[in-house]
Amino acid sequence: MSQGAPLDERLWERGWDAHQLAQRRRLARLPLAAKLEWLEEAQKLIEHLRRGPRRHGAPRPRTR
Repeated sequence: MSQGAPLDERLWERGWDAHQLAQRRRLARLPLAAKLEWLEEAQKLIEHLRRGPRRHGAPRPRTR
């Protein structure tokens, strides 16, 4: 078998429970720095979605 993603990452999970378990395992293998980066990006997305659509020509909202 060639180098690359482990076999469990190349298989298609069956059903939601199998996908959820596989996703948790993938995320558990991430280093802490990658987890924090993911959380920061998720927070930016949430803040963007909460602002809602802008009216055409409206000024951009300020970010932190």
